[in-house]
Formats: sequence, C-alpha cells, structure tokens
Amino acid sequence: MRSASNEPVRTRSLAALALVLTILVASVPGIRVEADEGAAEYAFILTTDYWSAAYYSTIEIPPPRDTEVSIEPVSTDAVAYYDTDEDLIFVVNRYLADNVQVVDPNSAFATVGQYSVGNGSNPHDIRLVDGSKAYVSRFEWKTILICHPYTGDSLGTIDLSPFADADGIPEMDRMAIVGDRLFVTLNSLDHTTWLPDGPGKIAVVDVVADTLIDCDPDSAGVQPIVLGLANPYTELRYQPCTGQVYVGCLGGWGVEDGGVEVVDPYSLKSEGVLITEGDLDGDISDVVLAPGGAGYAVVLEAVAWPDNFARLVRFDTATKTVTDTLCLQTSGMGSSMAGIELNRQMELYLCDRDATNPGVRIYDAATDTEIDFIDVGLPPYDICYTQKNFASVAVEPEKSVGPPPAAITAHPNPFGCFTTITYTLGGERPLEMRLGVFDAMGRRVRCLAAGETSPGTYHIEWNGRDDFDRPVAPGVYFCVMYGKGGTTGSKVIIER
Repeated sequence: MRSASNEPVRTRSLAALALVLTILVASVPGIRVEADEGAAEYAFILTTDYWSAAYYSTIEIPPPRDTEVSIEPVSTDAVAYYDTDEDLIFVVNRYLADNVQVVDPNSAFATVGQYSVGNGSNPHDIRLVDGSKAYVSRFEWKTILICHPYTGDSLGTIDLSPFADADGIPEMDRMAIVGDRLFVTLNSLDHTTWLPDGPGKIAVVDVVADTLIDCDPDSAGVQPIVLGLANPYTELRYQPCTGQVYVGCLGGWGVEDGGVEVVDPYSLKSEGVLITEGDLDGDISDVVLAPGGAGYAVVLEAVAWPDNFARLVRFDTATKTVTDTLCLQTSGMGSSMAGIELNRQMELYLCDRDATNPGVRIYDAATDTEIDFIDVGLPPYDICYTQKNFASVAVEPEKSVGPPPAAITAHPNPFGCFTTITYTLGGERPLEMRLGVFDAMGRRVRCLAAGETSPGTYHIEWNGRDDFDRPVAPGVYFCVMYGKGGTTGSKVIIER
C-alpha cells in the first residue's frame, strides 16, 4: 500500500482580487475569485462490493501517486461531491443509508460529521450555496431538503411533486448550481417497472428565494425544463467555457434511446442532443466533456445483464462519432466499469470494477494512453478531485451575431516559459470578444484579452501563469476566444 503525504492545508485568500479585476474587463458580470495557494491535490475514490463492505481511498494526483486504501467506511451505495469553497468532501450515502457524511481533506481525510436526511428518502446528491446552506435531492421523496451542510439542521424543503410522473414521485437525482440557480434532474420513472414514464426533466430553483423558477412562461403554472430524452442518469455537469450544462440520458436499459443532452442554464431551454446512444453504440453510464470538442463516455452493451459488457470510449462532439476505445471489458458478468472523471492535468480516471483485478485506471487524455493502474482495495465506483479553482467566472454566453473567429494558433507548442498566441477576427466591424486560457476541467486559468475587438490578426504572449501570476502546472490547456462572434479554441501544452 502506498502511503499518503503532504496533506493539504486549508487556505483561502482574496488578496489577489484587485489584480484580477484590473485584468478582466469591467463589464463582465458575475466574477467569483478563489485563490489556490498550492494545496496538495487528491483523487477521492469510493469503493464498494455493493452488498457487505464499502470504504473510501485516496490517490495523490502528482506522481508517484501515493495512495491510502480503505480509510473509513461508507455505505455500499454512495456518491461523492467536493465543494471547492468549503474545501470539504460530502459523501451521499444513498439507498437504505439516507445520510450525508462530511470528510475533511485537511484532517487526513477523516470523517468529521454525519447526519440523516430522512429515513427512506434515498438521497442522491448535495450542493452547497455556501457554508451555511445546502440542498439535498431525495430520490424517493417529493421534496428537496434545504439544510445546514455541516449539521444537517433543516432550513426547509421545496416541493417538486408538481413535476412528478403518474406515480407522484419526481425521482430527483443529480444537481448543479450555476450562478444563483440550482438545477435538479428528474428521472421521471415508473416506480413499478423502473422504466421511463415520459421525457426527463430538470427543475430549476432560485437559491436566494428558495422557490421554483418557471422555465416555460407560455404554459400555465410553473414548468421545469423538459428534455428531449428520457431518464437523465449521469452527473449534471456545468461547462464554464461554453456556458452550458450537460447530462447523459440513459432512457431504458438495453435500448439505444438515450444520449447526451445540452441545456442553456440562462435561457432555461434544451439545446438538443450532443450525441446519441446510437452514435455511441450502447447504453450511456457516465460522460465527461473536455475543452476542445472531445468527450469520454462509459458505454454498456445494449443487452440484458450479465452480457452488457462495458467500454470506455472517446468521441468527437462535432462529428458525433466514436474515435477511440480506451478500455474494453471482455469477460466476467455484467458491466465492470463505473464512474469517470477528468482532472485539470488532463488525466482521465476510470473506476474499473473487474471481478479479478479491480482498480483505478488513469489515462493521459492528450494521447488516450493508459499511464497508471492503482489498486484501491475494493472495486472503485465513484471519483471526485480535491482541486481548487484558479479563478471562476459565471457569465451569460453571448449569442453569435457575426462571423466566427478564425482558428487560434500557439507557437511554440509545447512550450516551457512563453508562447505566442495568434488569433484572427473576421467581419467588417468590431465585436465584443474575450480570449482566455482554460484548464482541462473547463475552468478559466487566465484572461488574456477582453473588450471590443476590431477585425484583424492579433498576437499575444502567454507566460504560462494564471490570473494571480503564479506558474500553472505542466499539462494540457485550451486557449479559447469567445463572445458575440462565436467561439473557437486551440490546445496548448506546457512542459517544464
């Protein structure tokens, strides 16, 4: 067993706020800045045999990837969420456990709190507004719990039964917060057959007023976002560099009727299906999108268990085609792959639940090659990273009103200290555009330019530092130009 070292120290400072505000154009709304002062970064892994035992383990992200195995127990059906502002991990112990477990990365990943969210409620996710208020989705109940995230003390509930299907239960599942809105996926399943009973939905909550937001003012009553696909099954993920929310919709097991659907969190409308299960050739079990147009999905054979073997695939969002298979199950009984997560080092972690050799497989997403395999004790199921934001910006994407910018290039690329980014804006009149550098998780690292930009070709030097003038870690980043003229981007690689 590898041993953990260099435990992270909780630090939080806004001393660099003035610097960031001088870099960003004053008209950009919704800036929230969080400093990262060099804390260690870990992958937090939930492991389970599904029936008798479950624990969490940790992997330190930088090589040699020191690992601690089976630190403390959790329920056999759990998911994890890391809140970057509070620097805490919240384990949602789901079916038959009905509680939230608070884990502190700064105390050797000890459990520092645990509280019930209602017997028989089957919680599925948690999201924090701040250190005094959180929302918990409860799959078997009709109401979202509003509570104190450390103690579980109730602050109220929000009734989602108006959005329920015929059985009266909306089957609330995964959540995301964008700005002052909470988005909650609703599976809309028949509790008798567990098959979809109509299209999936997303309820939207105003986190200031704790009230439902009407997503369709033209229809009577308060309406949710209605998806084109059924059974939104995967995590609900927000992509800051595109300003979109996406979710993998499973539909029915064994039927290629789902896919990845994209939602605009500002207009509160579905923007359509990014890729279908037919394109992926199987049931979608998990999905992550990387900046630059690539996506990764765990896909199961669209046949009944135990023959629904799984594979990890890479797909192109533009062509809607699978471009690579990174891992393929060839034996055993039933799917042996679970969650996937992409970190800002552009490494993809896969929970491989192979019956004879379970562990976490780590892939270099720049080359789609496996770079490590780590035994974490029991078969792994879910992953989150304790990675702090460099700087986050929540801003409504501007609709395209002009010609898109031409391709961005960087030279040299890869680079060590400096690279020159060249970009061209076409058209005949100036447009509001922004040029930023984003990490592999879609978080903005550096704002390089912002404001009204005249047509022409521009050159700007990037020194490999973030908005706080600190060197960023070696790895893959994306230079993205976005605004009213559209969006384009280019991959850059830092080697030190």
